[in-house]
Amino acid sequence: MGILKNILIGAAGFKTYQNIYNRPTVIPPPGYVIRGIKQVGLGRTWKITYSKNGSSSTSYIKIDPSYKGLTMGSDKWDISWP
Repeated sequence: MGILKNILIGAAGFKTYQNIYNRPTVIPPPGYVIRGIKQVGLGRTWKITYSKNGSSSTSYIKIDPSYKGLTMGSDKWDISWP
């Protein structure tokens, strides 16, 4: 049981490290608001929840370090990684 406990504690520590130090900086285009940034699992994928200004309806996108920016029609999102 000791080895399993150590593995679980190590995984939790790794996830905390990634949440603090490897979080992306996402700059939305004018007219959008970021509602949340959440890491998906233990990997390098992040879920960005957003909505348009004045709207209660939310959408999300999933990004990883291969994304440097994102274009939705004429709207450009800037994404930078530490």
